[in-house]
Amino acid sequence: MTEQMPGPTTTPRAGDAPAPPEVRGAPPEAPLNPVDRDAVDNFMRNPQALAMPSVESPFFETLIEGSDLPEQTVNWARTFRDDGYVVLENFFDPELIDDVCGQFPWLFDPDTVFDAPQFVQDLLKMSPLRRQDAWWVSDPIKRLACDERILALLDLFYGRKTIPFQTLSFLNGTEQLTHSDAIHFSSMPARFMCGVWVALEDITEENGPLHYYPGSHKIPDIQLEEMGLWGNPAMGAVSDQYTLYENYVRAIIRSLGLKQERLTVKKGTALIWSNGLLHGGSAILRQGSTRMSQVTHYYFENCVYWSPINSNAALGEYRLKQIHDLRTRKEMPHTLNGEALRLVPAGNHNHRIYRESDDVASLAKPGLPVQVLNVVEEQIRAVLEAPRMSTLKRAQTLAKLCDVALRAGGRGH
Repeated sequence: MTEQMPGPTTTPRAGDAPAPPEVRGAPPEAPLNPVDRDAVDNFMRNPQALAMPSVESPFFETLIEGSDLPEQTVNWARTFRDDGYVVLENFFDPELIDDVCGQFPWLFDPDTVFDAPQFVQDLLKMSPLRRQDAWWVSDPIKRLACDERILALLDLFYGRKTIPFQTLSFLNGTEQLTHSDAIHFSSMPARFMCGVWVALEDITEENGPLHYYPGSHKIPDIQLEEMGLWGNPAMGAVSDQYTLYENYVRAIIRSLGLKQERLTVKKGTALIWSNGLLHGGSAILRQGSTRMSQVTHYYFENCVYWSPINSNAALGEYRLKQIHDLRTRKEMPHTLNGEALRLVPAGNHNHRIYRESDDVASLAKPGLPVQVLNVVEEQIRAVLEAPRMSTLKRAQTLAKLCDVALRAGGRGH
């Protein structure tokens, strides 16, 4: 065996520059060409470069650095990013708050007949404890929901145009168990939804204040299949499956040691919260006390709007929400980052989602003529959404449509 001798060594001379350190890993980045430089700059300057809320973007600080935004606005944005909520004390004009409160006597009168479409009347009378979507019949409630300063803040937080789509008017505290809105309201891309709660009177520990868990919006959203559950048309906030979800939330709070805070504030204060923030209604300590408040829910443009609690997302079956922009009463389309979509019924009031450019016929069944599928799809959708059709008539009509589709499929082979 031949012994290997060490190689020659060189002793540096006085005045020689030191040898450069050994470079490990990838070589230094090459200079960017103009196209790549523009792309990099776009990520760092354009809040819509990533399909996620601006406050959740890894470039959030870069986006607001050097902006001409007021310091208070920047602080609100940072608080919303870190805690999942921001409190705006004494934010609303007392006169507007009084106008909204002045609607409550007739709004909560069980004998009131509302001048509104039937589906709105059904929503308004759904529960004696709250009035859903009273913006259809009350201008003050609509004005509170569409406050331009709130909309501007939400545009900043999320980097997309805000769509106010639902109001909830409460006469008393809800005492609702802790939950996340993400189980009821979701979107594609994810997390483009939030709420704004407004105190219509002073809120104390006695009249059931809102409670919440700072930072809980960073917990990943839970889907039904991750709890071993399946969506169904009857699932809601009173089902056994929803009770399991509430117990999951209790376990999360205990496991992570989350700390509860309660919102005791003056009339006119607003709370903006992320759809992932865990929150609920505290116990009413002084029975008979009111806790007048208004909640407005907001989505954002160029999204798909859907309800996880009623969907089977693992199978690609989504319960879509038909939302209206409060400002125009216009129904908002489902799009994904601006691209048009085709919605195909999947049973149980759910839909499968395809791009408009997809060949849905070949995806559904090879050989099925495109024009027949399109007609059947539209007819099925109309039957499922028909408000006054009896269950028997609906079933008979759907059976006939299925027969038409099957016959057409047979001719296609």
